[in-house]
Amino acid sequence: MLTFAVALKDKGVPVPEIAKKLTIKVGKNTGKSPSVASVYRALAEAEAAADDGLPLRPKPVRIRRSGDPLTPEEIDLRERLQAQPHPNAAATRRG
Repeated sequence: MLTFAVALKDKGVPVPEIAKKLTIKVGKNTGKSPSVASVYRALAEAEAAADDGLPLRPKPVRIRRSGDPLTPEEIDLRERLQAQPHPNAAATRRG
């Protein structure tokens, strides 16, 4: 819904019109349009997130159980971490 609102705003659609085109999907206001203030707030937060270079929507997280195989990304991360010396390793050698 936020991505759609941002796209409409970028096309020059006024925020009150954007609010009318949106529909709340969950919660006690399911099926209703969000308030204009809520749309302004969401668009401002999206703009701030874009300035931070962060995605509008976080990447889904997969909960890994102990028996699950590692993904290629997890294998790569593990190999990179093992290749780096531990930051406290030098301190214990000096002492």
